[in-house]
Amino acid sequence: MRATTNGTPKPQSALLLAVLILALLGAQTYWLYRWHGFNEDLLLANTRRSGENALDSRKITDLIAASVRINGLYLRLQDPLPSSAPNLPQLPASVGYGLPQTEPTVIQDLVKMGLAAVPSAVTRTEASSSYDLGSTRFEFHRLIPLIAQAENSNVLLFFDHLELVRPKTTEPFSLRPTALQARFTARIFTAGTR
Repeated sequence: MRATTNGTPKPQSALLLAVLILALLGAQTYWLYRWHGFNEDLLLANTRRSGENALDSRKITDLIAASVRINGLYLRLQDPLPSSAPNLPQLPASVGYGLPQTEPTVIQDLVKMGLAAVPSAVTRTEASSSYDLGSTRFEFHRLIPLIAQAENSNVLLFFDHLELVRPKTTEPFSLRPTALQARFTARIFTAGTR
């Protein structure tokens, strides 16, 4: 800056200094605005991530609880079945694996799975064959899938009556595995008439 004769700077240098200060102020304002927007984006991303982390922690808790149930189920599935033969009052002791080959396949499969079967004495008007089935060796969680699988595998098979009896020696709501006395009636519709 050149000084005038009286020692004051020229107005051009003051304008240049003002323009530089305004440019610096504008650049700093632009930088602060961009920095604020970037921080807003980071805050939004952090909020989303914390929500996802909360959901993931809930899923992990559910999986840990499910693993305990699954491990318990596999321990129960490894339990040996009682080896006693079916001994139901209404089914003869010789019934079981001695069904003739003329019986329907689904009944033969139920007998192979451990149920006792005998042709029912009840005669119905429709064209069907009835069987009284029973067992004393299956627990509830093993018997119900067996029945469901048999009924789903044959469209013409119907279970009319199901009776589950808890042994008198087992207290109510017992946590121990309990083989139930199961009796049920199954009907298979056939093509012939009676």
